[in-house]
Amino acid sequence: MKGNPHTYLIIGCGHFGSRAAKKLFQKDPRSKIIIIDKNKKALQKVSHLPIQTAVCDGTLYLSQFFSEGRKADYIIPAVPLHLAFEFILFQLKPLGGKRRKVPPIPGLPNSMMGKTGDLYTSLANFLCSEDCSEPARYCTATGKRREKPLYQILKDIEGPFESKAIRSLQLGPGIGGFQPKALLDLLEDIKKKMNSNRSVLISTASRCHGVTSALPF
Repeated sequence: MKGNPHTYLIIGCGHFGSRAAKKLFQKDPRSKIIIIDKNKKALQKVSHLPIQTAVCDGTLYLSQFFSEGRKADYIIPAVPLHLAFEFILFQLKPLGGKRRKVPPIPGLPNSMMGKTGDLYTSLANFLCSEDCSEPARYCTATGKRREKPLYQILKDIEGPFESKAIRSLQLGPGIGGFQPKALLDLLEDIKKKMNSNRSVLISTASRCHGVTSALPF
């Protein structure tokens, strides 16, 4: 196999998290895979794999991981919440950070508000295949051309706020993750703007699917 093996942090060991661990291990058995879940029983799904596991809240684990100076190539969110935002909010709470409901944003594709005020958007109005390879120029299900990726659409939102987006990269069919540097750089950028009295939208998005949360300053 070519190239150096990657280190993956998978947060959540439900269907998608355990699937990601299995697929990434099959792709390169040299990979270092760490999967985290609050539920010890959930981690039994991957007990047959030679990977590391940890029983912990995902946001807390990430905080401890980075504070110890540890390194990873990709973070794979596999939990029913906006992991990148929850990590940033966790870091900002001692500084007065808090959540707000995402304001109405017209024109976003197939948008739906979640229970905690997060906004979910998708270029698809149907259930996508788990094995979608997310090609750059067209949708595998419809064959239609993709004019603009969703992560760029969310970056380009205009309004009485700043809009920031972390791109979720395709790590395998149906497996998305982002680089820790993107998360940590965004956190530092937001810290510098906490006294600006300007709200910030924080999105995590692939070419097709995304979630957006908001911080008021």
